[in-house]
Amino acid sequence: MHYVVALHLQRDDGVSATTTGLTVLAFPLGMGLAGPLGGRLADLRHARGSARAAGIPLGPRPVAVTGAVLTAAGLLLLVPLGDGWSPWDVAWRLTLAGVGMGLAGGPTQALVMGAAPPDRTATAGSTVQLARSLGFTLGPALATAVRGLAGPGDGVPAGLALAAGAACLAVPLLALPGRRPATAPDKTTGAAPAARP
Repeated sequence: MHYVVALHLQRDDGVSATTTGLTVLAFPLGMGLAGPLGGRLADLRHARGSARAAGIPLGPRPVAVTGAVLTAAGLLLLVPLGDGWSPWDVAWRLTLAGVGMGLAGGPTQALVMGAAPPDRTATAGSTVQLARSLGFTLGPALATAVRGLAGPGDGVPAGLALAAGAACLAVPLLALPGRRPATAPDKTTGAAPAARP
């Protein structure tokens, strides 16, 4: 998404590199602002008072799903990106998607770590980071391929539709109830229990 938006702003709209950088910065800014809030809401398992009355999602799964919905909404709103859009038109959509990512990031990690058996938490955490890194690595390559296949006029919407589709897919995947971690069997030494006095 970053790659497609930056290329569109600079190549198609003739926006300066500085303005493009500041526009694309809206996404991590939204993430940075919403990340701590997502973590706090995910840590609150039992709603109290006004939070429950206001319908604020609490616990890791509802917060992660809410974040994924906001991310998908922001990216879907970017799909029709056209030549008449100002950097502000792009920035607020990126901010919405970034807020969603900020809300979803920590709770998603908590869901993965909570579903892993105790002896596999390091592997689960590493796998999440590997998947995230692969996304950052493969994303621009996939966007370039989709843009090339769709042609010059339809390349940007096609690349953004791919990103929005991935975000939309995350919503039901996060909403599905997770597995409970398998409990590790008690280790026994095979020694006879000590006699009681």
